[in-house]
Amino acid sequence: MSALTDGLDEARRGLWPSALESFCRAAAADPDDPAPALAEAVCALRRGDARRARATLDTSPALRAPGPPWEHRAAWLRAAALMALGDPEGATWSVRGLPEALRHRVEAAVKLQAGDYRGGVIALLEDRLPRRVTRGGP
Repeated sequence: MSALTDGLDEARRGLWPSALESFCRAAAADPDDPAPALAEAVCALRRGDARRARATLDTSPALRAPGPPWEHRAAWLRAAALMALGDPEGATWSVRGLPEALRHRVEAAVKLQAGDYRGGVIALLEDRLPRRVTRGGP
């Protein structure tokens, strides 16, 4: 089996430390493949290591310009890592290149997690609400 397949099997069984090692081996073996780098970041987040997840997302050669569909996944994971690090503004900024509907979902999640329920609902429904509601009106 490949290191990536090993890592996926280990992650499925909840063996996060060994899954992380397998994903690191897979990323080293094929530095142009975004899948192992993204899996490594997911694993790091799952283990509570948001700094490592962010470092992987920011430094992996495969994630510098991953293209579709990887760019959306990388943006979501980067936002999750930034939220875990207590940086909601960074999380919102990190998804600025996503399509509008996806960006609104991330913005809503950030606002809801921060306790801004009105802002979260507005972000989810931005294109369906009257302008006065989204701009702070009654």
